[in-house]
Amino acid sequence: MSTLIDRRPSGSRADAQRDRLHRRLRSRIQKAVEEAAAGQSIERIAHGEKRLIVPTKDLHEPRFRHDWNGGTWDRVFPGNREFRAGDRIPKPPSGAGEGGSTASVDEGQETIGVWLKPEEFLDLLFDGLELPRLRRSAEGDLEEFQWMRSGFIRDGSPSRMHIGRTMRTARSRRLALRAAKKRALTQRQAECEELRREIAGREAQGEEARIERDRLAELETEIAALERQIRAIPFIDESDLRFAHSTPQARPKHRAVVFYVMDVSGSMEAPHRELAKRFFLLLYLFLERHYPTVETVFVKHHTEARECSEEAFFNSEESGGTVVSSALELVQRILHARYPADDWNVYLAQASDGDNAGFDNARVRSLMEELLPQLRAAWFLEVLQNRPTDLFHLYERIAMLHPHLSVVRASENAEIYPLFRELFRRTENTPLE
Repeated sequence: MSTLIDRRPSGSRADAQRDRLHRRLRSRIQKAVEEAAAGQSIERIAHGEKRLIVPTKDLHEPRFRHDWNGGTWDRVFPGNREFRAGDRIPKPPSGAGEGGSTASVDEGQETIGVWLKPEEFLDLLFDGLELPRLRRSAEGDLEEFQWMRSGFIRDGSPSRMHIGRTMRTARSRRLALRAAKKRALTQRQAECEELRREIAGREAQGEEARIERDRLAELETEIAALERQIRAIPFIDESDLRFAHSTPQARPKHRAVVFYVMDVSGSMEAPHRELAKRFFLLLYLFLERHYPTVETVFVKHHTEARECSEEAFFNSEESGGTVVSSALELVQRILHARYPADDWNVYLAQASDGDNAGFDNARVRSLMEELLPQLRAAWFLEVLQNRPTDLFHLYERIAMLHPHLSVVRASENAEIYPLFRELFRRTENTPLE
């Protein structure tokens, strides 16, 4: 999550205004993140820092100031020959400004640039989203242990030494040990300078300065000793070493699997595949960020279906007709063999252009009605069609009997992310079972 750093002391009367300011700024950043997700490549979103432009209008904290001249000012400035006090100055017509015919008369908008790390960007991108109807694992398998950062320790493996914290500790130690000695050194040096001036004055008057010379020699000896002591303070001491420490922390474990099913037939041209991949990549990043233990199964199909790797799923291009039931049959076989619904939270995400063989729709309906009682949720995305296809209407009729099946359509990239947020929006009235 993005962090707002505010070093002003708390407890003041401005705390409420400051909190409201932070909420407004966070909402602006959230909106900028959503706009970036709608327009940028998903692959670019997942890597590298992001710079977002956020308008600063209405972000300034409200404050009071004295108005020494009253609330209303009526002034006529020197050089004015056209207007009198109380006149209203008409707004110039479009393009009538001094900047020429191409100059804009719109009011400028002040903005700020916000840099977000990849993890901060993804946290905001998927803020408020969750896997619906996620059920906890069976009794006895409720927790898993994950290594989490838990500060720093003095002993550890050299590979886990934290350079920054070690150098800060060493600097603090050097400053503390040198402080008293440097004060004493400065004091002795000042005394030396004073004695030298006094000796020079006595000698100029022909007076004896033996005592002062003996004291000067003592001070020079003390100065040399203090300088040696300061130089002897090591740059890094063994006591300065700090090592990153991690401890295992228990957290609830969810046994879940998500089936990715994509149509790769000849009718799925490049624009169709781009929309489908955009949806699947958002889902993949969401699960990787918030549900790292969830397993994934990738299935692609045309007239036949097969399980494939992540790379083959997102990058393959094939041809042929479309038989959607082949993918559903494969999902059913994998589910029964490896992910029994009694022990697993099973989800199905499917994308297609809806161009299915007519004879296959009856088989699709039969398989979906068998699968849906075993699924926690399912999503069907139809891409780049002018009007809903027969397959889309079929899924809509099935969804009327099974509300945990969501059926949506998209025709351009900008529609994918809003659809994704709608499908995975957190609902307070559906707690974990």
